[in-house]
Amino acid sequence: MATLYDVKRQGWRIECGDRCVLKHSGKSTECVLVDISVSGVLVRCVEDFAENIHPGDSCGIHLCGDPQKCPSEIACRVVRRDSDRIGLKFPFGDC
Repeated sequence: MATLYDVKRQGWRIECGDRCVLKHSGKSTECVLVDISVSGVLVRCVEDFAENIHPGDSCGIHLCGDPQKCPSEIACRVVRRDSDRIGLKFPFGDC
């Protein structure tokens, strides 16, 4: 994990660079965690995958590059998408 901290939007964000796996509409792809906070993550994916994702969509994320090593999938909601970057909100406040 990175050591640089940012205070933006909804609180502390930790810059990252780790691999993750994003699942959406029955498909999955490896992405990069741009940053993570207690409320969600920002990921960077290939544009071909990202272009089919829209704010409000539900998806799942594995916070490592191998779902066999971290089998827990976290349900998320897409809050924004800009080209190849996707902002995901964790469901804690929605439960």
